[in-house]
Amino acid sequence: MEKQIMNMLSDIQRNMKEFDQNLKELDRSMKGLDGRMQGLESNVLGLESNVQGLKGNLKEFGSDLKEIKETVNRIEASQTEDVTAMLKVGNQRSETDFHYLNTRITDIDKRVFTLENRSEG
Repeated sequence: MEKQIMNMLSDIQRNMKEFDQNLKELDRSMKGLDGRMQGLESNVLGLESNVQGLKGNLKEFGSDLKEIKETVNRIEASQTEDVTAMLKVGNQRSETDFHYLNTRITDIDKRVFTLENRSEG
């Protein structure tokens, strides 16, 4: 009986050593998993930082685009005003030229009429 108890104690000790080894292996695995989780957390934080940077860049891009649109609108408005002013100046010159030429033609027509009357008379 004593031998049976000794065998049982020996089996229990062997089982305890295996259990201890399994527990140590589980502990190592958990530490490795913890290290990978920390690496993953670091990657997630880096990704979040990159996303925040992209958001900032997108806001800046939106702001720049808004400024460009405002500039284009100002240019279009001033261009319309410039074209209108140029057309007015061109119209005034045309009217001036028309009046000048009309006056000259009228003067020449009077002179021709006077010369015709002299030659007939």
